[in-house]
Amino acid sequence: MTVSEIIKQVRWCIDEESNNTSDITDEKDDIYMDNIIRAKINDALHWLAITAASSSVLSDSKLIGTTTSTIKVTDYDATRNIGVITMDENTEVINISRVRGDSWYKAVAPIEDTDDEALMMFDDTSMGTVDRPQAAIMRETPIRILLQPKTTEAVISYVGLPKNVNTDSETEISVPDKLKNAFVYYIAFLLLSAYDDTKASQMYTIALQQLGVNQSSK
Repeated sequence: MTVSEIIKQVRWCIDEESNNTSDITDEKDDIYMDNIIRAKINDALHWLAITAASSSVLSDSKLIGTTTSTIKVTDYDATRNIGVITMDENTEVINISRVRGDSWYKAVAPIEDTDDEALMMFDDTSMGTVDRPQAAIMRETPIRILLQPKTTEAVISYVGLPKNVNTDSETEISVPDKLKNAFVYYIAFLLLSAYDDTKASQMYTIALQQLGVNQSSK
């Protein structure tokens, strides 16, 4: 959806949820309000990436909208045949569900590099092979993924959001359909908070509900 569409949806949900009783619906300076919405889009994308990562909505990433990309593999530890792929620095990666090297016989679901199983890559008796490959996520900026054995390229399936986006009116911002409502309501929360509007907490609660998150846990 474009930035102008996001602005319209934020305005609509404020009107809808407040029954046109919100303190800001009578404000004269619509341009000022729209500029606040624009300014909050990147904040909302970052919040959405963090919150969605631990929410029930990710129980089936296929239902959200998985992106598949082919990424070049570079050396990480040549002596142990470990390669690494680097995710786009302008993408907030929420979930990585599948990795397959171009010479592997099967795909794998990557583990975290903090898991004990990740040590198997550095154990001569349990290193990854083409029929039993291994992959581990390194939570850096940008995110990197270790692959063993190293290949030339790897196909990765993930759920992600853009970051550091241009907020011009016609900029297209790709948000999975299952996450759009939470995204819009969180921007509405940020907008109403800027106006000290009493309906702000209601918008935040709805945003969390859209992700299946209990507010008491946040």
